[in-house]
Amino acid sequence: MTIQRCKSRVIVVVTLSLSLLMLVSRANAQSLTMDGESGIFLQPVANVVSSPHGNFGGPTLSFHAVDAGPVAGVYINLGMEAGFGNWLEFGFTRAQHTNGGDPAISPLFNFTGMNIFNLKANFLAANYHGHKYVPDISLGGVLRTNDPYIVQAVKHRNATNGDLYVVATKLVMIGNKFGYLANAGVRGTNAEKYGYGGNTVDWEARGFGSIAFPIPIKRLAVIAPAFEVDQEPRRVKYIPVASFPTDLIYAIRLSRLPDSKWSFDIGSGHLGANIAPGINIKVNRVIAFAANFRF
Repeated sequence: MTIQRCKSRVIVVVTLSLSLLMLVSRANAQSLTMDGESGIFLQPVANVVSSPHGNFGGPTLSFHAVDAGPVAGVYINLGMEAGFGNWLEFGFTRAQHTNGGDPAISPLFNFTGMNIFNLKANFLAANYHGHKYVPDISLGGVLRTNDPYIVQAVKHRNATNGDLYVVATKLVMIGNKFGYLANAGVRGTNAEKYGYGGNTVDWEARGFGSIAFPIPIKRLAVIAPAFEVDQEPRRVKYIPVASFPTDLIYAIRLSRLPDSKWSFDIGSGHLGANIAPGINIKVNRVIAFAANFRF
């Protein structure tokens, strides 16, 4: 009886840990980024949304609302993601925006209507051939069209930009009761702040990484504190004196157990303040909320 209870507890702990937002494909299946792929708030993870072998899976719907302060305004994204064969995912996100109230700087951002397309393929599964040190590794890309931020104010037209990235994700278990997820990658991009800050002067290679920790809540849900770092290109097209800092994001995700059919995120972070003399975008205490639901 004691042995059976110990086995049950181990199974429950492992199940809880593996159900975290970024720790396995099932959890990531309904946890999407602002761009729409499975991941955290901004950066992708190597896992893909769940789908049957050799077939398409049901869609995952996402909602993001980000209060970027009195200058940049509020960003609201609606997205849909689907997968195939448990190795491929693809989707579309529509980005909307409400205007900021700073008469001098807000006109750079007071536009709306960006379209975001994403595609990601997993080409190496974690623990491949029994090697426990092998992480999940994926290749992906994002295309953003009709991006109006900054360029519309300067050139009176919209821009196109995107990302190409490789990312590795690995769950590390310490004993049977504690685990954490490490996520790291590099992206080539010509988008500033993932398109919300317009385009960059040229394509650049930028790194990103995160870590998250599972905390089970009985057998009902799991809560995951996470810390995300996203390196940004330094120069913005059409504003050569501007320089954007690295993104620092702190988030907590709550997911249902055992199937992670839904999840809720809340986060805050530092995205930028004084980017140039006389230009303070005041996005140093951003507040974000997200909800995801898998059909």
